[in-house]
Amino acid sequence: MDSFRITELGRRFGLSRSTLLYYDRIGLLCPSGRSEADYRLYSQADCDRLARICAFREAGISLEEIARLLDADTPHGPILERRLHELGQAMLALKAQQRLIAGLLRTSASGPEATGLDPALWLDLQHACGLDAAALKHWHTEFERRSPAAHHAFLVSLGLSEKEAVQVRMLTRNIEDNTMSMHYFFELFESLPRQGPGCEEATLEALHLLKHLPAHPTVLDIGCGNGLQTLTLARELKSTILAIDNHPPLLRHLDQAAREAGLSVETQEMSMIDIPFAAEYFDLLWAEGSIFIIGLARGLQDFHKFLKPGGYLAFTEMCWFEADPPAEIRTYLDRVYPDIRSIETVCELAEARGYTVVDNFKLPASAWWDDFYTPMLAQMQMLKQKNAGISEAEAVYAACEEEITMYRRHLASYGYGFFVLQKR
Repeated sequence: MDSFRITELGRRFGLSRSTLLYYDRIGLLCPSGRSEADYRLYSQADCDRLARICAFREAGISLEEIARLLDADTPHGPILERRLHELGQAMLALKAQQRLIAGLLRTSASGPEATGLDPALWLDLQHACGLDAAALKHWHTEFERRSPAAHHAFLVSLGLSEKEAVQVRMLTRNIEDNTMSMHYFFELFESLPRQGPGCEEATLEALHLLKHLPAHPTVLDIGCGNGLQTLTLARELKSTILAIDNHPPLLRHLDQAAREAGLSVETQEMSMIDIPFAAEYFDLLWAEGSIFIIGLARGLQDFHKFLKPGGYLAFTEMCWFEADPPAEIRTYLDRVYPDIRSIETVCELAEARGYTVVDNFKLPASAWWDDFYTPMLAQMQMLKQKNAGISEAEAVYAACEEEITMYRRHLASYGYGFFVLQKR
């Protein structure tokens, strides 16, 4: 009787080895036997079972429900009917979105600069197209997933500042129920050592991967925040670091820290959406925790032109560490960061955008806690007393606490990857 080893089975169905190991671990697809060398061996019946699993997955059915469907005693009807209903609702939402976009196009016949679109018109269009709050939230999530830069421009067109648009994208994906005041968000984040996960050890590890930088490289730190990594770059490279961010208080903090340390840092208030520098100007672009603002695909494309031939791009990006993470964290990240990819997929995207991947590594859990989550929790305890009873502030704290809880529960499933690329 034919039997297949795990690599052969994965190749046959286009699945990774880690996915099949995960299916084995949860009891969804266990090998029928073992070889003398203790390798997993899958029978034709196992292949048939995996074919059914793949078919159910393509239909959007969860692994938990697939396990029930494969149980001979479980009727298929209720699960399949529920999925059919979900697909029907999604189709209705898509049709509503289609009508909405058609309405937006009709208002913008004279070009994007003269649309006259404002929050009142946006709400009128929303109601005219039959979009309720849930459908609108799904619309924003899909907009962000498919084109972060266009979504950002759309939010700005409604009258939000750039910083507000960024935080709407990060925290809610829905402008209509976004009651969070940016004042309370920045009150919390400005005081943190870092505005996202990171650590000096990771910055140094990435720097040591740069083997062919000139003696005094031209360096741009994009979305520098308070600039702990900027100071490390200036110290290690012994060169002036140009650091840009769109929030002046963070730049002032970095200016002061650089002066006190005697390091050469030049700061400019600037958006990464429209960087004005000449093509092939920089030897190194650095983007720790910031490339997500314009989306990874656009960031890789836009930043490429500013690098000299053979120049480097170093950045961090949130990635899946598991092929099939738990449903709870999948659902959460689909809401707050639907663009998350695996490390392998990020590398493939970089190669397709004209880079060679020098190397990549995962940030340790300490990079999330030491300079980010731990001081954030301490700061929130103080601010909760100061801002007690203010709903906008409490919404900010609740969103941040949910994020921290999710990371604590699922840190094995996702995190930041640090990528070092070289322009081809």
